Amino acid sequence: MKEIMLSELVIVFLLLLPVIQPFIKGFRTQEGLVWLPLIALLVCIGFVPAYGFRPECVPLFVYALVVNIRKFHTLILNVKRAYIAPYDENLVPILLSLLFLSLGMGMALYFAPSVDTALLNQGVRSVRLIDSTRNATIVARVYETPSVNVARTADAHPTILMVPPELGSAPSVDRLCGQLRDNGFTVISYSRLGFDAPAVSEDGKLRYPALGNLLGLFNTAISGTDTEKANQRGKLMEEGRQRDIEFLLSSIRDGGLGLAASGSMILAAYDAGASALIMLAASPAFVAAHPEVKGVIAVESPLWSVYQTEIKAVLENPSWWTRLLDNLANLWPKPVRATGELPRPMIPTLFLVSDKVTKQKERNGRYSPVVRSLRLPSSMALLIAVEGAGTLDYADYPAKYPLYSLFFSGRSQSAWRDKDFIAGTASLMGNFATLVLEQPVAGIHHWETGLSDKSYFEAGGGWNLPNARSILLP
Repeated sequence: MKEIMLSELVIVFLLLLPVIQPFIKGFRTQEGLVWLPLIALLVCIGFVPAYGFRPECVPLFVYALVVNIRKFHTLILNVKRAYIAPYDENLVPILLSLLFLSLGMGMALYFAPSVDTALLNQGVRSVRLIDSTRNATIVARVYETPSVNVARTADAHPTILMVPPELGSAPSVDRLCGQLRDNGFTVISYSRLGFDAPAVSEDGKLRYPALGNLLGLFNTAISGTDTEKANQRGKLMEEGRQRDIEFLLSSIRDGGLGLAASGSMILAAYDAGASALIMLAASPAFVAAHPEVKGVIAVESPLWSVYQTEIKAVLENPSWWTRLLDNLANLWPKPVRATGELPRPMIPTLFLVSDKVTKQKERNGRYSPVVRSLRLPSSMALLIAVEGAGTLDYADYPAKYPLYSLFFSGRSQSAWRDKDFIAGTASLMGNFATLVLEQPVAGIHHWETGLSDKSYFEAGGGWNLPNARSILLP
């Protein structure tokens, strides 16, 4: 955190000196100051590989880019050691520059992360796996309690497989995995190189996919439930996550991660991975093949698979005017709506969503597939929405990316402070895991969530486990 704020202050200092140059007598003849905005721009660019994409730094980046474009001719003259005209001392552009720079600095510092953004390394090891059937490279991160080793008993420490969001990937759930480990669970998260943004390599470095793939991920996240092209990509992403999950379960069973096969596993996932888990939980073949999977946690699942393209009625003898209108309409993205077959989870499933699910418009829109799936006969599902939780708040975003949390906030005042979301989410997941385990497990217990009266709770018709609300209470 301090490193990020210090770097932001360095950027501001580099951008500020050329602005105030006309007012400092000793600086007026220093032509070399024209290079400072370029250095500031390079520092901004260096933020991505060093700290990941920092949205709060975008205004500073835009300001640095504009200044460099405006001063490009001056840079060329400086390189050629040609005459550079004296700085214009007109107050209007100077005051505007100071205003924009102040706004950029204020946003960067105010929305700086409240915690260290570096990945955990103590008690975490990386394992590189190759899925030869897809030519895919997966780097798993294994979070182990100090007492866990290869010789552990199968049920001593239940395993949680954590599928990260494709945008944010393993770094966005890193502290959550660490908290679950501290609560007594063995946790496995992973990155698929070339897909996740960013992926985490064996050496702990962040790897980003090609720009085209990255833009595709953004487009799918924004329009996957609205337009056909984005929805089709979303379905491919769900399919890819399903294959990731099945490959990792096979690797765990075969000892490829250095862990004994666990008799108790909980699968947790975000976004496309969450949709994949719901589809797997509704698959008789998957449930039969993996009896070790005791429960599924789906965080903000878009369920792209149930969306279909709207089909218009075909006229027998359309007029030329109708055909022309149809051809023009085909130039626009085709809309989709949730009309496909809904999955019915056959094993205990927790939907963890924003409190926007309590708004009727959202229940009929974004959350319609999840709500309808929950209400299917014999659906083994629970739905919990923490009061004030946004669509990104169950991951590391409130503390690591406060600006994202602001843009995707919940419906009401949050029941948790930013620093509470990781501990609170880990408690909900841990309580759910202990709730669905067939036998009590030593060292694994319920944790206080502080949400007894501050959460929305809904159970599916097939949920028959005792004390289901104990996921909220110890």
